[in-house]
Amino acid sequence: MRDQVAQQRYQQRHIEPGLPRLHCEQALWKHVLVIPAYRESADLLQTLAELARETDSFLTIVVLNRPDRDLDPEANQLLREAIETLPSAPGPDFAGALYTLPGRSSLLLYDTESNLGPLPSAGGVGLARKIGCDIAWQWIRDGAISGDWIHSSDADARLPADYFERTAGCEPGIVAATYPFLHVPGPDPETNEATTLYELRLHHYVLGLEYAGSPYAHHSLGSCLAVRAGAYAKVRGFPRRAGGEDFYLLNKLAKLGPINRLVGECIELQSRQSHRVPFGTGPAVARIADGAASPALFYHPGCFAALRALLQSVPALYQSRSSAMTERLCAEGLSDSLAAECNAVLEELGWQQALAHCTRQARDSAQFLRQFHQWFDAFRTLKFIHALRDRILPQQTLPELDSLQPALWPERGGKMSLSEAIRDHWRWVRRNPERW
Repeated sequence: MRDQVAQQRYQQRHIEPGLPRLHCEQALWKHVLVIPAYRESADLLQTLAELARETDSFLTIVVLNRPDRDLDPEANQLLREAIETLPSAPGPDFAGALYTLPGRSSLLLYDTESNLGPLPSAGGVGLARKIGCDIAWQWIRDGAISGDWIHSSDADARLPADYFERTAGCEPGIVAATYPFLHVPGPDPETNEATTLYELRLHHYVLGLEYAGSPYAHHSLGSCLAVRAGAYAKVRGFPRRAGGEDFYLLNKLAKLGPINRLVGECIELQSRQSHRVPFGTGPAVARIADGAASPALFYHPGCFAALRALLQSVPALYQSRSSAMTERLCAEGLSDSLAAECNAVLEELGWQQALAHCTRQARDSAQFLRQFHQWFDAFRTLKFIHALRDRILPQQTLPELDSLQPALWPERGGKMSLSEAIRDHWRWVRRNPERW
């Protein structure tokens, strides 16, 4: 009953207005994939055709969009014209055009240029993803799509043949899933090198969270995630943001239930520079390649050691319920100066008030821990790490990591240096994507 109320509330209050509907007595597709596209090439159609030949019955919703800061109305003309050469699929008259792909798959083109005009730059790619996923969510409810997963990717991604099968195998309680990924080299050596460095940074951060025992240890890439339709509505869909929309969506989803880190062949992403969004992989790679970004890209290992000490201290709080205990939370295994900085950061985050709330809401230690992680979520975890970075633990270059804490993750690298351990993990993902 509560789930039905959440779905109805999303329909009434939060879904983007004026989107096409497709009521069906019998489902037309098994799966759905959403791809926002802004200044993308027509190579996307070849990628979709290859996937359609290997996959049974999916709908791809391509959301052509242009932010209002881009004054060129022809920004998406190449991809628009390429899509319009596809055979039209029979269907009702609605705000979108349906085309056929090989097999029993189809492509829905939703062109914001003709339906909404340029999108507000503040909404950015988050709004484009939300429009597409809202259509997918509605068509699942309308009966046009039999599956209950909404898949999100990008126009430059090559999806493996079993892409949809992996989410179909998830347990019912799983609310979202992330796919393994890798960036494939392009024609520009400098861009390839910068992309490799940035990808190592992404892995370093998730490995650090994993080492610390954080429940938010997953990648947040809009090109490599999927969400159950019911959970999508409960968290009010993708946030309308110019960047980081994937991070904030997954942050909210992780509070509903588990996020599954899928195994199998990697999604392949193009190594490229991009200025389509204000931050994220494309702009970061551009800054690294141009020398505008500092080579110190990696968080100090001490940040993850401090996070680990913090998270290991939390379960004892429910038993002690002592304010004195909070002063010693980050002391074990840390230097006095780092422990003092940790506690200062926690005070700035409203630590004492949060613990009091968690204690009032909890009937047992397990519920207390759940309440704590609802508060100390992925966003506050990042704020905690950033505060330590700014106070006492500055970011490091890859070679500098070696002198700080060798083999932080011994299960990954044995006795090798930390930078080599990260590089080894990166190679390991490529050699064994099915074990990622």
